[in-house]
Amino acid sequence: MKIKKILALSCAALLMGSYAHAQSNTIVVTATRTQTEILKTPSPVDVVTQKQMQKQGTIFVKDALKYVPGVSVTTSGAFGGTTSVRIMGLSSGYVKTLIDGIDVSDPSQTQPYYDFANLLPNGINRIEIVQGAQSGLYGANAVGGVINIITKKGKGKPYAKYTQEVGSYNTYKESAETGGKISNVSFYFNVLRLDTDGISKMDKYNPNDNSYSRGDEDDSYHQTALNTRLEYDFDDSMNIGTVFMWSKTRNYLDNGWYVTPSYEYLPDDDAPSNNTPSAKSLRLINHFILSKLYLNKSFNNLKIKLNTYYTQTLRYYKSAPNGWKDYKGKKWGSNLIATYTLNKTKLTLGFSQKMDKYEDTTPFKKLRYNYAGFGEILQSIGNLNLQATAREDNFKTFGKHFTYKLGANFLVSQTNTILKANFGTGFRAPSIWELYAPANPAWYFTGGNPNLTPEKSKNWDFGFVQFLPYNSNVSFIYFKNIIKDRITYYTDPTTWESTYQNVKGKTISDGFEVDLKSSPIKFLTIGANYTYTASKDPGTGEQAARIPLRVYTGYITVKPLGDKLTATLDGRYIGKRFDDKNHLHQTGKYAVFDFTLLYNPIKNLEASLTVKNIFDRFYEEVYGYSTLPRSVFATVSYKF
Repeated sequence: MKIKKILALSCAALLMGSYAHAQSNTIVVTATRTQTEILKTPSPVDVVTQKQMQKQGTIFVKDALKYVPGVSVTTSGAFGGTTSVRIMGLSSGYVKTLIDGIDVSDPSQTQPYYDFANLLPNGINRIEIVQGAQSGLYGANAVGGVINIITKKGKGKPYAKYTQEVGSYNTYKESAETGGKISNVSFYFNVLRLDTDGISKMDKYNPNDNSYSRGDEDDSYHQTALNTRLEYDFDDSMNIGTVFMWSKTRNYLDNGWYVTPSYEYLPDDDAPSNNTPSAKSLRLINHFILSKLYLNKSFNNLKIKLNTYYTQTLRYYKSAPNGWKDYKGKKWGSNLIATYTLNKTKLTLGFSQKMDKYEDTTPFKKLRYNYAGFGEILQSIGNLNLQATAREDNFKTFGKHFTYKLGANFLVSQTNTILKANFGTGFRAPSIWELYAPANPAWYFTGGNPNLTPEKSKNWDFGFVQFLPYNSNVSFIYFKNIIKDRITYYTDPTTWESTYQNVKGKTISDGFEVDLKSSPIKFLTIGANYTYTASKDPGTGEQAARIPLRVYTGYITVKPLGDKLTATLDGRYIGKRFDDKNHLHQTGKYAVFDFTLLYNPIKNLEASLTVKNIFDRFYEEVYGYSTLPRSVFATVSYKF
C-alpha cells in the first residue's frame, strides 16, 4: 500500500500542472471590468478555454475547474450531484459566479451560491477565474474570488455542427450548433440532450468497519439545454445583443440513511429506506433561465456598456417525503458601465441595481433590493500597472457597505519577472433566509434574524511569474483571508431555541500556489502545480471541512502528428481532507488520472476518446456519495 502511495505521489508531482495559466497576449475582462492582458492584471487570473476542456474530455464544467490552482470542487454524486466550488480556502458562499457578467447565484439557497452540478461545456467560449477579494468591483459575496463563464459568440463564415457522444452507463449526448456572421448580424445557437442511466448517488455503508463501497442501483440523469447569442452591429462604434440560456434537468436521487447509535445519519445506498418504491422514484427537477439584453457604444475615448437581465432557478421534487419543499429563486436588474481612456489611464464608473426574490411552497416570499456604484482606476507607468477600485452597496435590508481594493503589477525587464500584490476588503451579505426565515416551533427555530450585519473580510496576496528558457515559466502566489462578524446558526444551550447570529471569532485561510509549465519541444507540454491551503474552522481550530490541505493537479500533452492527434494525460492528488469540522470522516488522500485522445483525420471531422479514473480508484469528495469509477466516453463531431 505504501508503494502505491509513493508511486501516485511521484506521478502526480511529475505530471501535475494547470491548464489555466495563459500566454501574455490573452485578453481577460473579469479582473478589471475592461479588456486587459492577463499578465498585466494585479489579481491572480486563470483561464480555462473551450479547447482545453476538449483536451480534458470534460463532461461537466465542474470537472475542468478541479484542475485550476487554488480551486477546490466537491460533488455529492457523479451525475447531477450538488456541486460546490471553493477558492483560496473559502466556501462557495464566498465565491461569486457570473455568466457573461451576470450573477447567477440562487437566492432561494440558505446561503446563495451557484450550483455547478448541471453546467455543461457546450456553448462556452472560456471561463475566467479571478482569485482574491473582488467586492470592490462585484459587491457582496465576491470574497474568495469570481468565476465568469463567457459564452460563445458567432463569427466568421456561417457553419453547422453536430456532435454525438456515447459512453459508460448508457450515456448519450446529442448536440447541434450553428453560428457565424452575415452582414451586420452575428449569431450562435446550441441545443443538446444528455441522457445517462448513471450510477448510485450514494455509496454503501458498512457499519462493521465504518467503510464505504460503491452502491448497486442506477440513479439516472437527463438534461435538455439550449443557449443562444445574437448581436447586431449598427456600425464599428455601436452594437446591441441578447443572450438566452435555458436548461431543464431530471435527476434521480437517493434517500437512504444508516443511523448510528449516537444518532449520526450517514448516507447509505443499501438502507431499507432507499429501497421503497417512493425512494426509487425520488427525483429533483431543475429549471434554469438566463436572459440578457445589452448595448455597447463607443465615443472616441469613451465606451459605454448597458445591460438588463433576468435569471430564474426552480428546484422542485417528485416523490419526495413529507416536509420537503420546492424552491424558486429569481434575480433581475441592470448595469451601466462607462470607461474613459486617456493615454495610459483608464477610469471606469459603474452603477447597478438588482432585485433578489425568494419563494418556496410555503406562504413565505421575500423580495430584496440592492443598489450599488463603483469606480476603478487603471494606471500604467512604464512597467508598472496599478489598480484601485471602490464600491458602495446599499441593501434595503441592512443599509450601506463600502469595499475597496488596491493592486499592483510590475515587470522587472532585466530578469523577465512579473511581481503582483493586492490588498482588498470584501463582505458576504446575510441571505434572505438568514434574515427573514419564518419560525418553526416544532424544531425550536425562532426564525431569521433581521438584525444581522454583513460578514467582513480583509484579503491580501502577492507573488510572481518568472519566465524561463525553453518556453517555460514558474509562478508563485501567497494569499491570506480573514473574515469576521461571521453569521452562524446558533442554538441556545438552555432553551434549545435556534436562530442566525453574528458571532465573534475569525475565519482565517492562508496558503500558497506554485505552478511550473513548460513546452521544451513543439509537440510536448508538461506542467507541475502544488497548492497548500490552511483554512481553519473557528469553532474547532482544525482544518475546515472539505478544504484539502494539499493538492497536486496537472497534465502532460503530446502532439505526435501536430494538430491532427493530441494525447493528454492529466491527474490530481488530493491530500488530507475531512468532510466535517470535527475530522471524523476522511475523504482525502487519493490520486485520480484521466486520459483523452483527440483525432482530426480530415478537415471538419473530430473524434475523441476519454477514459476517466484510469486505475478505477474508489474515492469520495463528499462523505457517503459516489464518484465515477473507471469510465469510457467517445465523441464524434462534424462541421458543415
